[in-house]
Amino acid sequence: MKALPALAALALLQSAVALPTQARAGDWGGVFSALILTSDFRYQGVSNSGGHPAVQAYVHYWRPDGFYAGAFASQDDASYPGAPTYEVDSYAGKNFSLDHGRTELKAEAMYTAMPDNRTPGPTLDFFQAKLQAKHTAGPWTNTALVSYVPEGPYRSGQTWRVEGESDYALNPHLTLKALSGYQWGGRGHERSYWSLGAVTTWKTLAFELRYVGNDRTRANCGFRPKACDAAVVATLTVSLPPIL
Repeated sequence: MKALPALAALALLQSAVALPTQARAGDWGGVFSALILTSDFRYQGVSNSGGHPAVQAYVHYWRPDGFYAGAFASQDDASYPGAPTYEVDSYAGKNFSLDHGRTELKAEAMYTAMPDNRTPGPTLDFFQAKLQAKHTAGPWTNTALVSYVPEGPYRSGQTWRVEGESDYALNPHLTLKALSGYQWGGRGHERSYWSLGAVTTWKTLAFELRYVGNDRTRANCGFRPKACDAAVVATLTVSLPPIL
């Protein structure tokens, strides 16, 4: 995997807005940021990193009125000449808090870019709109999401997705997680996907272990047949310490 362009993008993201993860809130809001190492970058059940480890990072700006914006970057590995080696997801949205904070509605727009893509033909970049509802009751947190892509990568057409996730907090530092989703429309995008796992936290560290799968076989997984294989994925997130 060609790592240098991706690592440079991640470093730029972090240095540009590297403020505390537990940012000091004020009228202007605050900034969260983190570095991430994952054993396999999975997007809706399919590997975007060719089954290889990936370095990732995000920065997230929020305001007390519910508006937010941010960026996420990750290494990619499609393993063909001219394929992008990293992607950057830029997003902005609005949170609506209901029921004394127990329920949250979110509307978000996201643009996914492949800056170093040299694949002949149409762009691999795409836009998506998302609506999400999340409700917390005791140790349970349940989330439902729907997203719409008007034109998929490589002009593959419109795509819709529905997704649900349930988290159960065993204690403040250990949470069980289950997720399932379904995507349809476009050309070659239809699939069901799921994951089961747990995340544990300690100070500024979070370690997540998940079993991730989908209903595609190697025969209908395109030119990267092994990308659809089920896998155990480990992810370590390091929240950045305060700088200012």
